[in-house]
Amino acid sequence: MNAVGAVSITAKDKTTSTCLGANFQLNAMWSSPSGNLWVVDDQGDVFTTAEVNFIAPPYQHLKFNSGYFDIQWHVTEAYKGQLNGIWGTADNDVWVTSFNGPALHWDGKDWTEYALPQAPTGIDGSASDDVYIVGYHGNIHHFDGTEWHKLALPEHIRSDEAFTDVKVLSAERVYITGRSGCLLVGNAHTGFKDIGYAQYTWYGVGELAGRIFLAGGTQGIFELVDGQFVCLKDKGHPVGVFETPNAINFIPAEQQPNPWFVRYEPGASREWTKVNT
Repeated sequence: MNAVGAVSITAKDKTTSTCLGANFQLNAMWSSPSGNLWVVDDQGDVFTTAEVNFIAPPYQHLKFNSGYFDIQWHVTEAYKGQLNGIWGTADNDVWVTSFNGPALHWDGKDWTEYALPQAPTGIDGSASDDVYIVGYHGNIHHFDGTEWHKLALPEHIRSDEAFTDVKVLSAERVYITGRSGCLLVGNAHTGFKDIGYAQYTWYGVGELAGRIFLAGGTQGIFELVDGQFVCLKDKGHPVGVFETPNAINFIPAEQQPNPWFVRYEPGASREWTKVNT
């Protein structure tokens, strides 16, 4: 997915083709367990390949196509404003975050809006009753299957902390990164503790085979090993992390004029690669 309005598929022969092209910025995507793709854009639209029956039409000025693929995209304007995050457990249990605050839930028939603070930055969960949204101004919210609750911060974490990402490994183990260098570990039921250091700035967190990786911006790519932050690469300026089968990937801050990302695939003949898109 890229910000200029396209989702592409790269085949094994390295050829890349567009499967979704739109005239608005795309901000986040998620693949459901059944293999359907869900994408959100800058104007409040939700796109999906799932067989759903959206009642509301897309934003009136939206134009989109499926590129070289015979894909039927179902699209609706779920919110009048920017959507910036998406996660779920199934095609009838999808959460979408908006930059203006409200979180929206799709239950397979309707959208329900929940009031939350502005500027969320990350969403993840382990089940339909275990969902986290983090963001600016010290906001960590948890959904228990019925309601959203704001969680208490560890004592020394400032109330204006900018949380940047959340990774839920299980109901018991959740990682949350912050701009101040904090790395919170814990869960909504027993609370969180900070195992970070002030000299770092974290922008994203990911997991591969039980290993925890962090995007450290100008300081590079890190792994959490026995409570210590080990720098694996001191370049690339990574500001995002995402997982693919057998690999962990890092999105750099500056990608122009040719977009790229860094892939780490342990055990491969070449473990570190720069992937041009």
